[in-house]
Amino acid sequence: MKKQPFLVIEHCEPKLSEWLLLEYKHAVKLWKGRLIFTRITNKKTTQALQKLGQVEKEKAKDVFSNKKCIVLDPQAKKPLTPNDCSRCDVIIIGGLLGYEKPQGRTKKLISDKSDFEIRHLGKFQLSIDGAVFVTKAICLGLNLKDIEIAREIEIIHDQIHSTILPFGYPIIENKPVITPGLVKYLTR
Repeated sequence: MKKQPFLVIEHCEPKLSEWLLLEYKHAVKLWKGRLIFTRITNKKTTQALQKLGQVEKEKAKDVFSNKKCIVLDPQAKKPLTPNDCSRCDVIIIGGLLGYEKPQGRTKKLISDKSDFEIRHLGKFQLSIDGAVFVTKAICLGLNLKDIEIAREIEIIHDQIHSTILPFGYPIIENKPVITPGLVKYLTR
């Protein structure tokens, strides 16, 4: 059996927010393999992320130019498959917090800037850690069509207040896979 590919999170946000750090921490726990953060130029962000994994200043396209890489981009025409995982060295996920309406930032910032193959993880925009969860499931042999993904989730804070997260979340045993600490963060 081929080794699991490296997972790269290309950090594309201007700063490392608390929400983003929560997703990154969960992504590291989910992957349980070699995870590399690229495009990290800020000293404070470097220090925080070095506690989670390997950190590179350069973009993934420069660090892995001689490797077989796949960029996960919602605008890709083909889905990621178990066969893709077994034949590539690196899978690149955009470190981007989404908007209610997708902006195509993965394409603008990563996929259009490299010659890497691109694949998608379904029709919904996923959280970063949700994308890692789905990628891991596919690399373990599941097909995308066999992974249940909710279109959005609602987090109830009290009888009056709630937050709707308009992103796709993987579902396991009828529960969405939500970033640990995110509900508490949103409640504040």
